[in-house]
Amino acid sequence: MWPEVRTAKEENRRELKLSGPALRQRIDENGGKLDETIYQLSALNLLDINDTPLDEISPQVSELKNLQSLLLFRNHISAVPVELGQLPALKVLDLSGNRIESLPAEIGELKALTTVNLSGNKLKLVDLSRLENLIVCNLSSNLLEEFPKLPCGKEVQYLSEVNLEKNLIKEIPTSLVKQTSLKLLNVAGNRIELVPQFLVKCPKLKEILLKDNPLKDKRLKKLVEQCRSKQVLDYVEKSGHIVPMPEGNSTKSNREDSMSQGEEKSDPEIPDIRQRITVLKPAENGRQIISRADATSIRSFVVHCIVRDFTITSMRKFLQLQNELHDSECGRRELATIATHDLAKVKGNVRYLADLGENIQITPLGAKAKVTAAKYFDDLKKQAEAIRKEKKRSTYSGIHKYINLLEGKVFPHFSDEEKVISLPPLTNCDETKVSPETKDFLLEVTGSVSMDCCQRVMVALLKGMLLMDVETRRSISEGKKKAKGKGATVVTYDKQAEMLVEQVRQCDADGKTHSIFPGRGDLVFDEEEKIDIEFK
Repeated sequence: MWPEVRTAKEENRRELKLSGPALRQRIDENGGKLDETIYQLSALNLLDINDTPLDEISPQVSELKNLQSLLLFRNHISAVPVELGQLPALKVLDLSGNRIESLPAEIGELKALTTVNLSGNKLKLVDLSRLENLIVCNLSSNLLEEFPKLPCGKEVQYLSEVNLEKNLIKEIPTSLVKQTSLKLLNVAGNRIELVPQFLVKCPKLKEILLKDNPLKDKRLKKLVEQCRSKQVLDYVEKSGHIVPMPEGNSTKSNREDSMSQGEEKSDPEIPDIRQRITVLKPAENGRQIISRADATSIRSFVVHCIVRDFTITSMRKFLQLQNELHDSECGRRELATIATHDLAKVKGNVRYLADLGENIQITPLGAKAKVTAAKYFDDLKKQAEAIRKEKKRSTYSGIHKYINLLEGKVFPHFSDEEKVISLPPLTNCDETKVSPETKDFLLEVTGSVSMDCCQRVMVALLKGMLLMDVETRRSISEGKKKAKGKGATVVTYDKQAEMLVEQVRQCDADGKTHSIFPGRGDLVFDEEEKIDIEFK
């Protein structure tokens, strides 16, 4: 038995992460295989093995019934066993950077799967149509000649992000209009010549990446290279390739709805607004997050940052942004959760602790009185159970599935010098909630899957807040444009939306800094988004 496996077994660990030169040598000497006793660790929630010569996933993987995240990226795996479909709790599957040529049909049995990353393989055909809870799908850098089969047909759909960059796809199928939650479609670097007009019938589609395709429409090709998705979709709506839609498809475009209600298109005379994020170093006596091991052993991954001098012009849009991220990037809170605080109401440094639910007092968001964490949790479970019975379901609905992430009677929580400010993944406190008067924000993302997942959610939150500022400035510019027509002779426009993000230190119980977010390389955006990043 490998020493890491022995330790995990003796301590009944929920996570096992293996990498490094010694492991690579061990796997190489074992014929490209793992220590078979790994599959006896039935309590595992996460198995992470990367950058090794591992060339086989043992059929015994089916013994890991509690596994929620299987991360086997950048190995030498060439085949996926049918037994992988026997993991009922699996939510995140990352087999990127391997040598996989095909997937077994049994992959469709992974009903809990929300995120799949199969990029950098040799796949030619992919059928994910039975993964009804899929949210994020990455099949970039494969050999796909046809669009993959994606889940559709359910009354409620969750698929929001599809990445098919660098494949051999020639055509976008009409079935894509059935993706009612799709927000991002990346088909850059394929062989697409015609962009169909029906794309605008995807009601939530906001981002489309089409670069490095042999587009026949020269004007569209120029727009793709120089403009944002909105301009591209506006052009596709007017001049995209017309493809006959299947009978019975009555999906109506958001844009058609908007135009029918008299919405005006953006005026080309109003200049494009540049987006900029300036990252500030933490002050010498700045806020710190001090984490204790008993908390991180329950909910391991924590990311914080501060946004300075930011104005919320619409609380409705701000809350809507968080709800949308909880449904998409956060996998309906199963992958991560977000909390936002008014920094002025947070007293001193923040400690990440764990304690019995009866010992934790919190005023839940929207409440007026404190309750124990144990009572709040029990009330939430009762509410979820009542809804389950009313809907005649066998499991909790999506909005309550995250309740099952908490086991036992010990709860992780964040506290300032006076009070508990957050009880992830359940609620944050009412005392520190943000309002239109909030100027400085403490943003919090926690999760149990991976640090990458939490950082991705935080970046998406920062991007969403910045875009809210862009929309505000554009509205102001449009107002000035109308004012000019009433006799004004000189009009100036706001050409830049800037966000000030202050780094936050994450420390251990002894006060030793182990990470700072955001660091250089953490804020990653697509080139098309044209967001400038500067560290000061």
